[in-house]
Amino acid sequence: MKTLDHDFFTVHDVTRFPAVIVRPTAIEPGYAQQWAAEMEMLLQYGEPFSVLYLETPAEEPHEDYKRRGIWLKEHRDALARMCAALVVIEADAQRREAAAQRGRGASKAFGIAHYAVGSLSEGLAISFGHAARRPPQDDRAMAYG
Repeated sequence: MKTLDHDFFTVHDVTRFPAVIVRPTAIEPGYAQQWAAEMEMLLQYGEPFSVLYLETPAEEPHEDYKRRGIWLKEHRDALARMCAALVVIEADAQRREAAAQRGRGASKAFGIAHYAVGSLSEGLAISFGHAARRPPQDDRAMAYG
């Protein structure tokens, strides 16, 4: 049975794979290189996954945004095959709607389903549903920092 090296992942939490949760505290200047390495490892792993954001993604540093954009364009097809969904978890209804609207463009550009939901349990259910697996029964609080 193949496994992901959890210690390698600092931007993403893969302990609930196929739910891959972005650590909000990891989004700081210079993170794009590690993000790309982790995304490549997820693609090489060869099993569908979903990326969950625990809150509306913050404004990221311009250089990281640019580097990630180039990576996303270069890996668009592979990402569309392996990434089943992007899920933003946002409790605030107005911010959730804004995230849903932004997500429509990303979904169209990359061919990946996008969801904006109000809770982690909803996000996990979507992720595990896309992977045809049962979600874990726990709803552990996520604390990164």
